[in-house]
Amino acid sequence: MNIATALNQKYIDYTVVMLTSLCVNNPVSVHAYLLHGELTEEHFQYMRECLKEYDIVLIPVPVGPGIFHDRFPRDEKWSVEAYYRLLLLDYLPAGVERILYLDVDLIVNRSLEEYYTVDFQGTEIITCVDACGKCGDDFTEKQRQMFEPMLELGFQYFNSGVMLLNIAQMRGKYNFEFYLRAIEEWDYAMFAPDQDILNYVHWQRIGYIDPYAYDLFANIAHREHISYETVKENAYIVHFVGAKPWNTTDFHFDIQKLWWDYAALTPCYQKLVSAFMKDSFENPALEEKIKNLFQGYQNAVSQLEQMKEINSKLMDVLKKLK
Repeated sequence: MNIATALNQKYIDYTVVMLTSLCVNNPVSVHAYLLHGELTEEHFQYMRECLKEYDIVLIPVPVGPGIFHDRFPRDEKWSVEAYYRLLLLDYLPAGVERILYLDVDLIVNRSLEEYYTVDFQGTEIITCVDACGKCGDDFTEKQRQMFEPMLELGFQYFNSGVMLLNIAQMRGKYNFEFYLRAIEEWDYAMFAPDQDILNYVHWQRIGYIDPYAYDLFANIAHREHISYETVKENAYIVHFVGAKPWNTTDFHFDIQKLWWDYAALTPCYQKLVSAFMKDSFENPALEEKIKNLFQGYQNAVSQLEQMKEINSKLMDVLKKLK
């Protein structure tokens, strides 16, 4: 099984957790291509040690600096590593014919054999509609402009965090220069940087699978009152988009326990728990959030009192008019 992901130093332990969940539920030989721009051999030795009991080979894929200049949008949510997906066809060895790209902020909870071995039937990517199918209404103006002709033809926007890529069919047809031309058509105004471009380029050659099985957004499952037990029993891939189980200042809910279940199987578990506890006590951001919520509450109460006062005055005027 060929796997690819992209990471930086901050996400090393989270990548170990993701790969552990993959190996626990898929006892096959795994080749994991790890695209990075800053990891050292010591980092890879650490990861190999963490994963030594599994049949997995970690293959570093270094990405040189300067490829993604300042016009490429990036922020706290979308780091430069997100763009590494656009380099897969340039960097993967010739023998790779299919590869499963997985974001590091997800858990593989069941066997992916059926998904990984599926017949492409001429498609280039087999993936899931973004946000469990609850996307499109919140497109930015630029996204609506670029996707509108496609939407009229039945286009469905997919999530690039879980993608089975038909490398054998795509090789020779696409490369980073091809994607760069598409980026220039967008004038670098993407909202979801690489995801917008992958959708824009491949939308006519996509096969879709059930997002509630293979790319279940944990926050959406929580909003729909799907329990931890149900997710653990049925979901193949659980994606922690937005709120992260390891971030103390994020909103937490029961499904995030699944991430910690798999983290507990790794040698870095105690380090992750200690970091979580330490940050819980020392990070002032949560206190600031609570202060802001309380201030918002006070402002709302004040506005309500003002409205009541205005309403009372209006009622007095109406009584006099009668």
